[in-house]
Amino acid sequence: LMRTDEVAELLPYLTDGERAELTKLLAADKAPWRPLPGPQSMAYHSKADIIGYGGAAGGGKTDLACGLAITEHTVSAIFRREGTQLTGVIDRLTSLLSGRDGYNGQERIWRLGSKQIEFGSVPHPGDETKYMGRPKDLLVLDEAANFLEAQVRFLMGWVRTTKPGQKCTTLMTFNPPTTAEGRWIITFFAPWLDSKHPNPAAPGELRWFATIAGKDIELPDSRPFVLIDGERHYQFDRRRFTPQEIITPQSRTFIPSRLSDNPYLTGTGYMTQLQALP
Repeated sequence: LMRTDEVAELLPYLTDGERAELTKLLAADKAPWRPLPGPQSMAYHSKADIIGYGGAAGGGKTDLACGLAITEHTVSAIFRREGTQLTGVIDRLTSLLSGRDGYNGQERIWRLGSKQIEFGSVPHPGDETKYMGRPKDLLVLDEAANFLEAQVRFLMGWVRTTKPGQKCTTLMTFNPPTTAEGRWIITFFAPWLDSKHPNPAAPGELRWFATIAGKDIELPDSRPFVLIDGERHYQFDRRRFTPQEIITPQSRTFIPSRLSDNPYLTGTGYMTQLQALP
């Protein structure tokens, strides 16, 4: 199977007959959602444990969150700081799924066969504790710069799964922070967002971090380690340490989005792109 960005690269080289055939295939495609080529596709296919995505209004951030939940994950939770802000996310899912079958408005949970999508909000400090003990393999923090850093880190502590082979992901979508309270996100994704970072990262590049003594430390790779007298040891007997003592770095990345990356705002996606080609 080809990825959407790979298909997009080939579009200018297709014959009229090949374009007609591709148009037929797209019309017959029953998948509820596919990522757009470019940044959205890069984020969708990223192997990072924590993905930052955004930088401009209209870059397809909500669509990416909905798409991951309905195509790649089993137990998802989508959060906004204020509960009323979830309406747009629920409306977009309603459109993608052609209705609200399986949605329980009182519980704010959408059940889709074996999949589940929960909607949550944490308007006040401490509200995040209401979600303790509810594991999920996808955590979406929509407009993450509006959250308190402590809320984000608490919710991330419940990103886990017991399903073999299921990838666990935290997706943070956001525009540039507009308040001092939200500037934690610049530090969190410093290799990509801090212009003074000594070792800048490229969009989509993976970097590994672990939190030690309350501080994020960048590490060279994902190898687990233990701390002995404050020193990292990669060769150790797991039987001698508790799971809490074994530190496994998590990968992060950031992918900037732009309004121009979202043809669905001005047309009908690939169909429009195909028709516009000479």
